[in-house]
Amino acid sequence: MSAPVAHDVVSFKDRATADQVKPHNDILVIKLTIHDIDVARVLVDTGCSANIIYKCTLERIEIDLCTVTEGPSPIFGLSGDATMTRGSINLLVKAESVVKITEFLVVDRPTSYNVIIGTPWLKFMRAIPSTFHLCLKFPTPHGVETIQGDHRMSQVCFAAELKRNNFAIEAFHKKKRKLTLDEGSPEQNSEVFRQSQRVEALEGKRKPTCEPVISVCLDESRLERCVEIGANLCEPTSANH
Repeated sequence: MSAPVAHDVVSFKDRATADQVKPHNDILVIKLTIHDIDVARVLVDTGCSANIIYKCTLERIEIDLCTVTEGPSPIFGLSGDATMTRGSINLLVKAESVVKITEFLVVDRPTSYNVIIGTPWLKFMRAIPSTFHLCLKFPTPHGVETIQGDHRMSQVCFAAELKRNNFAIEAFHKKKRKLTLDEGSPEQNSEVFRQSQRVEALEGKRKPTCEPVISVCLDESRLERCVEIGANLCEPTSANH
């Protein structure tokens, strides 16, 4: 194997971090030229196996959504959650002096980023990202070129995503608590008890206070000479028989 020529060697020097705030945990967010438009808030994600562009980004750079190739498919995050894509689209991406037609999966969901650059683009570019140096380097026929990360934008995007995730989690727990209350809240149980008591009281009023009896007339010509026959007759209301 031939030794790499000087312009193919990618290296990082600590002096490149002299202007950075230390220590930092910033993610790598850069700018790229996509479809002849400078696009900020591009996340470099070495754990993503696809290049992703969001529907709202396509609308902002005025790309006709009819050019999106139909072919919805799920993509999975590290948490196992699945997100359905709307299809894919090929766009011209310029990184410094290198121009490449890149395939993106189109996703329609809220996000703080415009684009996510994953391993397909990084491998083609032979690009090496460094979150410590907060930059992306790749070899070209004219030497190694560098795209510097945006420290401020990285913090803004991270804070926005964190807030969005916390809001989603809080909304989920609120919905869960509401469902729990609806299923068996004390107020609801108390109302059910009151309703059942009311029904029982009404049923009690309709029940006879003694066993039903049969009235038999001894003389059909004299209706007042009738007697009541039954096993458990009510007690007479008067002493007269």
